[in-house]
Amino acid sequence: MVPLSDVRNALDAIFAGLATDDYSNNGLQVEAGQSVSRIAFAVDAAQATIAAAVAARADLLVVHHGISWGGGMKYLTAMDARRVQTLFAHQLSLYACHLPLDAHPVIGNNARLAAILGLAPIRPFHPCKQLMIGRYGQLAGPTPLSDLAATLAQSLPDCACRLFPAPATNGLAHCVGVVSGSGADAIELCPSLGIDTLVTGEMLHQYVHAARELGVNVISAGHYATECAGVMALQERLQQTLPVPCIFINEPTGL
Repeated sequence: MVPLSDVRNALDAIFAGLATDDYSNNGLQVEAGQSVSRIAFAVDAAQATIAAAVAARADLLVVHHGISWGGGMKYLTAMDARRVQTLFAHQLSLYACHLPLDAHPVIGNNARLAAILGLAPIRPFHPCKQLMIGRYGQLAGPTPLSDLAATLAQSLPDCACRLFPAPATNGLAHCVGVVSGSGADAIELCPSLGIDTLVTGEMLHQYVHAARELGVNVISAGHYATECAGVMALQERLQQTLPVPCIFINEPTGL
């Protein structure tokens, strides 16, 4: 068991230098206890993941998507109240890290996706809120999109890839960009960087024709699945840093 402040400091140190004007209020969002004997990790702070963390006897839940956004909670709905009540009733604190977990150069969602795909060298791209959240790099050789999809499916929970091949590429990838979650807007940046394939979480209708016309393949690997990458890497990093057992809560959204 360690003080909550020690865990908070360790997490803050991991993301030092990545602070930004995020949509999320990153950091410790709910302080419901003072000590931590087990840490749960999940993509979302939903009632289901909170309940699972309680069932696992965790004292801290670390997530990518927290419950405090923008200017904070201006009023509480019944849904908000249930979540907050459950957290405090079970002394379960909540820590959230949104864009910094996308952008971290080693354990971030996109750094991990790039490593999973074997890209090299790995470079940053796609600015968002003063951070370069995406990554891109070369494959060892021309690779069918189906092979990339299979690699992702083997490495990520609940990953069901949908392929959007651009006619000009013959279904092959050479240089791949990765932007986890909702990153389809990065398509327009790809041609200038020589990126012929974008891996993202969700493909949006308005970008389908643009991708075809720009010659950019798209692999939609799932918003949830692509954002598991960094959460699981963060769990591994913290497990190496602190003498506290850690668990991952898999609660897919279907997207």
